Amino acid sequence: MVTQWSPQEEVNVRKNQNRPHSFPHSFEIVETRKELHGWYPGRRECTAERMLINPYNGCSVGCFYCYSRALPGYFETFHKKGTIFISKDFDKTIAKQIDSVNIASCGYLSPVTDPFQEVNKIYRLSEKIIKVFIENNIPIEFITKCEVPDEVIDLIKEHKHCFGQVSILTTDEKLRKILAPGGAVTDVLFNNIRRMSENNVFAVCRIDPIFPYITDIKEHLTQIVERAADSGAKHIVASIVDLPVRISNWILDNIKKYFGAGTYYDYKRLYTEKIGYINAKVDYRKGIFDFLRNLCDRKNITFALCMEYEIIGGNPTGLNRTFMSSTNCEGMDIPVYIRKGEKFYPSVDCYGNCLDCREARCGVKDLAMGRKPDSKKDFKLKDYKKWSQQFNQ
Repeated sequence: MVTQWSPQEEVNVRKNQNRPHSFPHSFEIVETRKELHGWYPGRRECTAERMLINPYNGCSVGCFYCYSRALPGYFETFHKKGTIFISKDFDKTIAKQIDSVNIASCGYLSPVTDPFQEVNKIYRLSEKIIKVFIENNIPIEFITKCEVPDEVIDLIKEHKHCFGQVSILTTDEKLRKILAPGGAVTDVLFNNIRRMSENNVFAVCRIDPIFPYITDIKEHLTQIVERAADSGAKHIVASIVDLPVRISNWILDNIKKYFGAGTYYDYKRLYTEKIGYINAKVDYRKGIFDFLRNLCDRKNITFALCMEYEIIGGNPTGLNRTFMSSTNCEGMDIPVYIRKGEKFYPSVDCYGNCLDCREARCGVKDLAMGRKPDSKKDFKLKDYKKWSQQFNQ
């Protein structure tokens, strides 16, 4: 079962007084009009469409390099003041939105902040949202640097298209405390993968991001891949840390603070490309990805990259076309789901790889983005409603 704080601890946290050592942030409950939506517009390497869900804005894992720190609104307040915002009754909001559509893609909990961070032990929005999806027979995935609650595994283990992703940046616990100070210890992260695998839940290990000159030693990367595979991971996702322009100096100052002036100047020399973010030189990145792809091939597990590009002919081109060994970047082929009666069921002959699809096997032509490879469309709840009406007709 999920471990929760005592009633008195909860009262203290709500007052932002005498907080447990593991919860150093203040937080605020807010009304929200957020809706389920797809990937953000612009370049994407995410092959499968997703319903993105962020119950919390701000994150107690506290990664200094997190790109959400560069986002406006609540995320900017979190970056400056450390305040975490909780979307009030978001599970009920999500349930109503799902009731309004007849077509659904896999839920993604959550693409920006950790769904199992400390504040979730009070509000348990993540478990409640997962339950909403499962009750409708819609698959849902999560990504975390924290311990996965037993309740979550119990909820998803019977659904063949639900899965979990665990971010493991290093096997060095001292480094982990710097890179993900509010996350779970390394042994717990690998145990997340083992527990999922033992319950027939597809488990992904994300070495995401990799830090040049800090966590990129081949011996250390090999340890992560081998230990993840031995724990039951079936797929590896990797990326090299990027520097959002808005907070690039903040990230570099933290690199200097924790790893010294020499590493700081190494980063200044390495990060010379700009493809939306400030990126490490592509030859460096390709060398790391080539090593990991070959390693995963030898371990008989699939491999993909997350949002990695090079410039060809003046245009950003995804590196997954060279390095990915799976059909979908997250390792699982999950079809679009269609309502039949009270619940949803998988579309026949759909592999879920919307970014490359030309046939629209699910019946939704908008999702077959392979027809328009330059498409920058981001799908919103209104699009799901439009497709639902088309199916009804």
